[in-house]
Amino acid sequence: MAINDLTTSARQDYPDHNDATINDMPEKQLQADDIAATVLHGAIETIDLDSPASRRFLDKSCVSYAALWGMQKDAHLQGADYSWLTTIFYVGYLASEFPTNVIFQKFDIARTCGIFVILWGMVLLCMAAANNFPGLLTVRLFLGILEAGVSPCFVLMTAMFYRRNEQPLRTAIWFSMNGMANVFGGLIGYGIGFIKASLPAWKFPFIIFGSVTVAWGIVFTLLAPPNPTKARWLTEEEKTIAVMRVVDNETGLDNKKLKWYQVKEALVDVNFWLFNLLTLANCIPNGGVTAFAPLIVNGFGYNKFQSTLLNMPSGGAQVLALWISGYLATRFAGIRHFLMIGGILVALIGAVLIYALSNEHKVARLIGYYLLVGFSATFVLNLTLVQSNVAGRTKRTMFASSVFISYCVGNLIGPQLFFEREAPRYQSGFASMIVCFSVQTLIIAVMYLVNLRENRRRDRTAVEGQAASNEVRIAMELSDLTDRENLHFRYLL
Repeated sequence: MAINDLTTSARQDYPDHNDATINDMPEKQLQADDIAATVLHGAIETIDLDSPASRRFLDKSCVSYAALWGMQKDAHLQGADYSWLTTIFYVGYLASEFPTNVIFQKFDIARTCGIFVILWGMVLLCMAAANNFPGLLTVRLFLGILEAGVSPCFVLMTAMFYRRNEQPLRTAIWFSMNGMANVFGGLIGYGIGFIKASLPAWKFPFIIFGSVTVAWGIVFTLLAPPNPTKARWLTEEEKTIAVMRVVDNETGLDNKKLKWYQVKEALVDVNFWLFNLLTLANCIPNGGVTAFAPLIVNGFGYNKFQSTLLNMPSGGAQVLALWISGYLATRFAGIRHFLMIGGILVALIGAVLIYALSNEHKVARLIGYYLLVGFSATFVLNLTLVQSNVAGRTKRTMFASSVFISYCVGNLIGPQLFFEREAPRYQSGFASMIVCFSVQTLIIAVMYLVNLRENRRRDRTAVEGQAASNEVRIAMELSDLTDRENLHFRYLL
């Protein structure tokens, strides 16, 4: 059946429409702004989604390494100046998050993201030209503004390209590059310590990583498609297969029209606030660890060279934690919330070890530091729930934008809880982590119960005699209905 026949079938099966639900479907057409409609123009009954064709289917951390190699002294940073270099990054991120995501919906998301990556790398290079606190602060502000155009892009694009059960592992692999950056950044940071040059050693991380980012941004801009229908290396049949693979997501593909009723629906959705509270509580610890990582390890009693190298296993542990949790969430249904709680409990143990043990137990405290990576698995799985459990392009934009705003706020707060007067133990910082980890456990439990209850309610109210035909189901699933409008939608647990 051709795509234009789908909407005809939907209207015939549901002539008396007034509410956007599976039981009382609206007169919903796959309009030109529903991107999937541009590719599903051929027969769909003959597509085998299990066929071989279907199956084919370090950045801001630089400042912490620079701090270790003399940036604070050379730039005459005093008091809370260093903490503010981390904080201002998230101020810029916060300010530009919503405008950037609106741009992503209106224009080619991949090309726009690529441009942001290139500009971000160029601004990072400018960090090497800054020699005082005002200069560094200004550059960090613009880094934050531009990064708001990078991270949310991946969350939105993953929801367009992959089935819901495939998203956790893909997202985990993407986010694990932070851990990879710690590993390779540690090696580079260690090597930088031996550079004998007229240029201060702390400038080299910005030059190295900025150059690599610009180069990769150019590659991304030239090659990355905004959605499966625009992938130049796919045939028309393969594009159809790529779209049909994500039909069961029931989250649509893409839509260029900003819909204000979906904005309102997002704001009154309890999951909207649970996602944001969880992200806020998760990112307060992240802000402190990101900004002070080498300095924390240095405070355990290790010298600068040792601190740089000992940060590398933390990156490796993060990669391992994310890949394992991502694989398990992909392989087994209904366990994402339990994996999220598991990651938090691991991080909680680590924070307690660092906070409670004396300086004489530096190895045990170092192990505790490595265990902190558990909370990053929780953050990533939270992102996969945004991808999987939110339908409607504008509504998903609202969720993704707000979650990254909460990410910014948490990272704004975190560094401010690491007081210079408490160095090197930073008692207040680790005490706040313990509180945040405890709060997250409660929020995740509430989130699980809310979605479980809603799924059961929808199961009870489903009317067997009014089940939609396969053609109508496909039309609905590719249209821009929200998860609240489409009562056939079920929330992943």
